[in-house]
Amino acid sequence: MATKNANTKTPTATKKISSGGLPLNAIYTATGKIARATHNADRHVTLNGKTVGDALATRLVNAADIKYDLKKGFITLVPAK
Repeated sequence: MATKNANTKTPTATKKISSGGLPLNAIYTATGKIARATHNADRHVTLNGKTVGDALATRLVNAADIKYDLKKGFITLVPAK
């Protein structure tokens, strides 16, 4: 009697990250302007110096959050060298 291998595929652990049109290699840089919401202010400090791709990978922020922070002047995106 032959045995069947019910599951030959291995699951992949990588999830796609939506950049929302943002450059993934740009550096997320806090400007020093402090957000009133403490969770946002903490996020700006935590993600300062990371690339946009790394910041998105942490799941602390999404592309819409980064765009809002840029618009309000909490962060800038510095092109990678």
